[in-house]
Amino acid sequence: MKNLEKQFSENLLITQSSNSVRDYSNLIPVDILIDIFSRVPAKSIARFRCVSKSWESILRRPDFTELFLSVARPRFFFAFTVNKESFVFSAPQPQNPYDNSSLSIVATPYKYFPKDFSIGTFNIKATLRGLVFLQWGRKSRVICNPVTGESITLPKVKATGVGESYFGFDPISKQFKVLCMTWSRYGTPNTHRILTLETGKRLWRTIQDPVLPHYSID
Repeated sequence: MKNLEKQFSENLLITQSSNSVRDYSNLIPVDILIDIFSRVPAKSIARFRCVSKSWESILRRPDFTELFLSVARPRFFFAFTVNKESFVFSAPQPQNPYDNSSLSIVATPYKYFPKDFSIGTFNIKATLRGLVFLQWGRKSRVICNPVTGESITLPKVKATGVGESYFGFDPISKQFKVLCMTWSRYGTPNTHRILTLETGKRLWRTIQDPVLPHYSID
């Protein structure tokens, strides 16, 4: 894998004086580029996005994301605190959990989290398709990509009741969505809101239809 990334990087000529990159990959068909990109580590994908606009557009295509996730090895995600300092790691799941020789794995540290993130302050609510959903208390919600360092803070929900948030992906519309459910207090009605990340508006949309009674299973 490292040899593949090295050979691929050697095809780039970086001119220091103009800070420009001559991308000779334009001679390679896009479908072949997508196949090559799908075989490199996620951290390499994050770096390749900075090479050129054409590479960035390819790496942000929904079909590439689907391909990359389909061939990527499932990973564990875990976090802990030592002396008030938070550490977040990811490690590949063993291919054969019954084989003792495959239980020795190497964990990769993640450093790209919001500056004010700390375990005990933010709770890791969910991890989904490379994204992490963090929540502080009942109000502050952040979704971040620990590989690329990108993160967004969701708008606060104005509600008087007790609420809970859920992070999911709609396979039909290919969109990430956050569901915020608020239970009534002092006679106020229950509210259910959805925020769709891909719209770019970061607005909560109220669901008018009633939601059936449910129980949360963590």
